[in-house]
Order: sequence, then C-alpha cells, then structure tokens
Amino acid sequence: IETFVSEELVEDSIRLLSNKDISVPIEIPREIPSLKSLIVEYEIFGTPELNEKFFNGNGNISIKGDGFIEIQKDDEKLTVLNKKLLIYESNKIDNTKALDNNEDAIKMATDYLSGLKYDSSDMKLSHIKERDGRYYLQFSKIYEENYLESSFTNIQLDDTGIKKFERQWLNVIDVGDTPIFISSAPKAMLGLLSMNEVYGKTVQDISLSYYFEPERHDYIQNPLEALQGKTIPAWRIQFEDGYKVFIDNY
Repeated sequence: IETFVSEELVEDSIRLLSNKDISVPIEIPREIPSLKSLIVEYEIFGTPELNEKFFNGNGNISIKGDGFIEIQKDDEKLTVLNKKLLIYESNKIDNTKALDNNEDAIKMATDYLSGLKYDSSDMKLSHIKERDGRYYLQFSKIYEENYLESSFTNIQLDDTGIKKFERQWLNVIDVGDTPIFISSAPKAMLGLLSMNEVYGKTVQDISLSYYFEPERHDYIQNPLEALQGKTIPAWRIQFEDGYKVFIDNY
C-alpha cells in the first residue's frame, strides 16, 4: 500500500491550479491521510447563564421567535440562535489603549475570552487582519493537533474595545474506533478547479481536519436544529484572505 503520493502528482496539481490563478506557495502534504471519526456536540448555554456571563445578569431578555433570543443592556446586545450560535455586538467605549499591532489585538481578544471564562486551550488563531483600525480575528477549534470544523470563535475589535464576538463551538463526546482514509492533498486540491470563488486566491494553509457539516450528514431536513453528530476527515484549505474550503473526497 502506498503511503505517500508521487512528486509528479504534486507538480501536476500546482500547474493545473496555476491555470486558474490559484497560487500555492506552501508545502503540500504528501502522505495518504486518515483520521478517526468523532462524535461531537455543539456547546449550549441557557439564557440565564448567558445573561450572567455577558451582562452580570443585568441584561433584558426578549424572545424574538422560535430559537431566536436577544439579551440587551445599554449599548450591548447578545443574539442567541438555536441555542448554539452567539452574536455579541457592542457600541460602548471601554478601552483607551491604542492598538499598534496584531499582538495588541490578540492580547485584547484573549483577555476578553478569559474574562468570559472561555477555555482557550482548544483554540488556535487561524487568521487575523486589520482594516481601517479594526482587527478581525478568527479562532478555530483544535482537537489533538487537528482542526475541528466547522467551529469558530470570531472577534472584531478596535481601540475602543470589543465590537463583535461570534461563537459556535463544538465539543468532542466520543471517538470512533476505525481510521477513515481520504484522498491525498494534491488530489483533493484539484477540487478547487471547479470553484470560481477561489480563482485568483493564494493558499495559506492545507491541513487535515475533522469536519462536521449537519447539512450533509445527519440533519438534511433541519440542519439548524442539529445539536450533535459525527465528523468525517476532510482537507481544510485556507487562503490568505481567510476564506476556507473543505474537501472530503474518499
């Protein structure tokens, strides 16, 4: 059984991608990969718990519709969708320290997460950019050194403080017994040739990941209602602008 791909396949993939103006300036993994499946569940918080976490219990709770709750306090608002997606937005001014670089922004973001008592040991900063004084940070979930997608904690901030926080997180509750093998990275990347939205982009990272997509695997009729399910292995391809695609060819 072959465990590594040929150099010829790697070179062919790079050449074909360059025909679509997709640049791959990084090393492409050569091994034939496998990962065990995971049983995962979404991180869920009750409304009173979220009110306490974000507003010390002083927010005004309003139910806007089925699975749609808002908690508001002055210039801050937390929207909760289907118990698992959190969107916090703030217009308040609570920081006077200028942000000079990415490191300042990362410190403000990690201090904020720590203040909310979120465990950052399973997080990895996967993308950061600055535009017009506002920093955009994407944190991804890590499980045993591999990304666990689609799971995210995104933070927007400037020198007045945290402006937006979005989180939909997955936790692992069980691990499968049998490794699942998928196509090599060079072969999987050929899937980019049919994706017009990535033409002209530059690949920044290619990583094997655990991938959970309720729409495709467990909850075809009602993906928004999914609270848990099974991951599959997939290649996670991230571009320099932060855009990500997942390719799970077997």
